[in-house]
Amino acid sequence: MIRSPAASGTCGTIEEEIVKTLVALAVASLAFAAHAEAQEQQSFKSLVGKGYDIKSVTFAKGEATQNREVFVVTLQKEKSVAVCYFAAPTWISLSNNVLEDAKRCDVR
Repeated sequence: MIRSPAASGTCGTIEEEIVKTLVALAVASLAFAAHAEAQEQQSFKSLVGKGYDIKSVTFAKGEATQNREVFVVTLQKEKSVAVCYFAAPTWISLSNNVLEDAKRCDVR
């Protein structure tokens, strides 16, 4: 594990800081997206079927996720972006029920 010095002489991990930043950005983008007119929810399977490309898969665990292990998957097709949320065991298994759950992904 890589460590970097934090403020006031304490040590924090770079990974923890990255996860906190990514989760904060995801939460902020959801808050912003909630006000967007074109916001909708779709299943992961339908998005991939429509030609969306996976741009990133981010693992997060910590205060922002209530110490739960989650994966945040970002997809893009042209100017449209989708963000999908999965509990870690759910992302690992990827059952049909999960892939077809229309509430997994927010699209704008």
